[in-house]
Amino acid sequence: KMTSKLYKALAPAERAALEKRAKAMPSLKRVKKPKAGAKGEEKPKRAPSKYAQFVKANLPKYSQLPNKERLAAVAKLWKQQQQLQQQRQHPQVLQQRQQPQKRRV
Repeated sequence: KMTSKLYKALAPAERAALEKRAKAMPSLKRVKKPKAGAKGEEKPKRAPSKYAQFVKANLPKYSQLPNKERLAAVAKLWKQQQQLQQQRQHPQVLQQRQQPQKRRV
């Protein structure tokens, strides 16, 4: 707003001089950047996660259940498997967590 007010307040001779200077200045032209997902390029597919592989392997076991319950059952199985894995890898840490800690006064 301030710039427009200053421009409007200029005398006609000053405006003409300003416009002449502006035309002499080269304007910057925008260059279009190619998009990341260009049609010519193909990204390599990401490797499936361990969970996705687990679901793919265990989903047929629960084919008799409806889809929502089937996925819930596989998720529960995954959680149980992860807990067992943690118990095998870090038994001392889990024992410390299960023991009640003494309160300091």
